[in-house]
Amino acid sequence: MTTIFTVSVDSVEGSTLRGRVHVVNPDVPYVPREPAFALSLLVDAWWRLDNGYWHDEEHEGGERCPFSEEEGKEMTTGMRLRDEFPNLFELILGKEIRVTEDGYLLAGDGETVLEPRRKAEDVYELSGGGRPGYSVFTHGDAEDFSQRAAAIVTAYEISPYRNAPHLAEAAVPEDPEELDVWEGLEPEEDHSFAEIPYVEITVTVSDPGYLEHMAAGMRWDTTMTGEVC
Repeated sequence: MTTIFTVSVDSVEGSTLRGRVHVVNPDVPYVPREPAFALSLLVDAWWRLDNGYWHDEEHEGGERCPFSEEEGKEMTTGMRLRDEFPNLFELILGKEIRVTEDGYLLAGDGETVLEPRRKAEDVYELSGGGRPGYSVFTHGDAEDFSQRAAAIVTAYEISPYRNAPHLAEAAVPEDPEELDVWEGLEPEEDHSFAEIPYVEITVTVSDPGYLEHMAAGMRWDTTMTGEVC
């Protein structure tokens, strides 16, 4: 999937995380202001660590993780609130259902076809996403996720945009969809990571357990926007 933002973590202290969100995709030229976006970033980071899907990259602005793959998995396994994150992930992207190449439901081992034989599309309302021949997804739950975000994220602040000089003299639109931080920056040209527009974020959560897996020095590319699938 296409990267939308690059997220960097600068510090984690108690219940508060501070970091930056770089607007690397001109097709989504603003950072969402809703608590659901902040929570989706925490869930995205958890999923990457839990699945070993996070590796250091050498290029400028590349992904960074201060933990090895094994350390990351041990961290998520030992989290006090570890049981909440799979549910939060399903609220965003839907539940992943294992199926055969023909779409028939599989047991938990991923190999045995459930009896009576039924196709996933006949049992679930599917989103259309999935991994062909491996799994399909149900729909997420926008209302439930928004409510969970409001309860978990007690404060979410973003700074004025950096590297967006045209916004220094202009009023920022109240509707973020009218905002284009790339205006005048020639998106088709190559820009160094240091030149890309970004905001500084501060996220405070209701329980420090929601930040147990987060650490200074993390950086990753994300497709999260706070919207559910």
